[in-house]
Amino acid sequence: MAAPFISQVEVRFRHCDPAGIVFYPRYFEMINDFVEEWFDKGMGLPFHALHVERRIGTPTASVQCDFTAPSRWHERLRQVLEVQRIGGASFKVLVKFEGPDGQLRLSATLTIVTVDLRTMKSMPLPADLRERMQAYLVPAA
Repeated sequence: MAAPFISQVEVRFRHCDPAGIVFYPRYFEMINDFVEEWFDKGMGLPFHALHVERRIGTPTASVQCDFTAPSRWHERLRQVLEVQRIGGASFKVLVKFEGPDGQLRLSATLTIVTVDLRTMKSMPLPADLRERMQAYLVPAA
């Protein structure tokens, strides 16, 4: 049975607008940081090594995001990531952020592509990456 990758992030002053709530573009930075953390800690594939040593990039080709409730400065948000699909040269993940009360704050679906950084062209998912992300693959509904 697949288990999601779970972490937490604290909403900092730099994430907020003058009203003291997260300014929506900052969520995309938080999502990107969380995906990088999943590579490093969840799958044990250091993001830096993947990009610098192996020359494999992982750009986001598509993102769909729904913001359902505001998050405030100094709250700790629960972050949840599940893999929805593993393709030949891309994969799709679902990311959710929840407030301290469990209320959904955002839900985002990202399609991430693997790219050869030498040619800047898509490339097949490396076998070790494909194998490690299987642990987070949820069955299709």
